[in-house]
Amino acid sequence: MAEVRMNGKDGEIVVQGEGSLMDLAYDADLPIPFGCQSGRCGVCQVEVLEGNLAKPGMLEEGILECFKCPPEVRLACQAFLKGDVKLRSVSDSVAC
Repeated sequence: MAEVRMNGKDGEIVVQGEGSLMDLAYDADLPIPFGCQSGRCGVCQVEVLEGNLAKPGMLEEGILECFKCPPEVRLACQAFLKGDVKLRSVSDSVAC
């Protein structure tokens, strides 16, 4: 089971689980904004500070390219854990 650490306005939040970042965030009330949950709106952007995520798929790559996001930004609804990861919500850090 992987560990997700997320830096937010109220400090660091730690959750454990498997699946997409959005699934874990939703279950643990992590402060990741979301819209469509299918990778098309780009609202759930997170900055990966450290960690191990599965390679982005074509849909996610296309949306991130459209928003001109740097390589450390991923869509929480499309990013799947391969190991521990440390995140920051894009709304708190990077503006894509």
